[in-house]
Amino acid sequence: MQALVARNDGVWSKDHVAALRKICPMVSSSEITCEASAAEVEGYGASKLTVDSAVKYLQLANKLFSQAELFHFCASILELVIPVYKSRRVYGQLAKSHTLLTNIYESILEQESSPIPFTDATYYRVGFYGERFGKLDGKEYVYREPRDVRLGDIMEKLSHIYETKLEGSNQTLHIIPDSRQVKAEELQPGVCYLQITAVDPVMEDEDLGSRRERIFSLSTGGVRARVFDRFLFDTPFTKNGKTQGGLEDQWKRRTVLQTEGSFPALVNRLLVIKSESLEFSPVENAIGMIETRTAALRNELEEPRSSEGDQLPRLQSLQRILQGSVAVQVNSGVLSVCTAFLSGEPATRLRSQELQQLIAALLEFMAVCKRAIRVHFRLIGEEDQDFHTQLVNGFQSLTAELSHYIPAILSEL
Repeated sequence: MQALVARNDGVWSKDHVAALRKICPMVSSSEITCEASAAEVEGYGASKLTVDSAVKYLQLANKLFSQAELFHFCASILELVIPVYKSRRVYGQLAKSHTLLTNIYESILEQESSPIPFTDATYYRVGFYGERFGKLDGKEYVYREPRDVRLGDIMEKLSHIYETKLEGSNQTLHIIPDSRQVKAEELQPGVCYLQITAVDPVMEDEDLGSRRERIFSLSTGGVRARVFDRFLFDTPFTKNGKTQGGLEDQWKRRTVLQTEGSFPALVNRLLVIKSESLEFSPVENAIGMIETRTAALRNELEEPRSSEGDQLPRLQSLQRILQGSVAVQVNSGVLSVCTAFLSGEPATRLRSQELQQLIAALLEFMAVCKRAIRVHFRLIGEEDQDFHTQLVNGFQSLTAELSHYIPAILSEL
């Protein structure tokens, strides 16, 4: 397309090239010269790239994106094809394209309104450690795998590949089962190590310093952007060397990886060229957990129930999250936070700002729970009355328990 724009064919402009580049970052940002615009298409003899051949490639891309359920890309591709038909007044193709566009937008709406976040692929960080790996030794890659590939699957796959390559040598292969930081001095000579960790792609405008757990990282907002060059994973740790500890001891390290290029790509792995990390203290983790639960409830209250504009939340999803928030048998999460940080001596160790943030998070959580219970009452029928009573009783019990740590909660609610 850049070549055709440089040749001034009059159909596409630099804006269209920029739109294509958002879909495919591999498109060079450099200007195409007139000589380059006349270049032959490699592998196709003397045939030169024309508007018609470009449209065929775009239609093929649209078909493949549709098969992958990447409907936002389909919409962008069709919006590049339509100007061609419009300039030529090919009204039959225009009508067909607009019908396809309507179907695509309906698919996007269905995808975004689904309670299950859409995932088109899974991503894994793979580190290579051992002299037998040659140039791979000490390097990390991010692998892009089909959506149904789980951590155990890629471990088995890569183990088979590299065990086969190590046959006949004195080297053995070992899989590092966690995401801890690898220290070269702790590795055994004569052993090749693979460290495989599931990672999440990072949204372009995502706040990486947020304490919240990343439950919604690839939900509605993520459907719109499927080009990724940053990935992250969280690693729990304690200062005493153990991986897991009590709430008051549990730290979290967030590692952000930058790859050489973006996915989707023509290869299934990209080299990690930059790695940064930040740490969250135990109280920051606790605040983040509460903020995550609050956000989950608020998300259900604000999510439309149907495409016709009905603003009622999805009842079943709301019930599930409410039960996990206020039911007596499962509210130990919030209570355990209070025990760990607000009871007697632990509270004195918190900085004033941390204490205020924790209390504010708890009050906001309870306020949203109360609002959600009221909305739930308006949505249910006779068959759900007993369940609603359980929610109300659970909320009242939780409020009473929290009042021992935050007396003001009774007046706030």
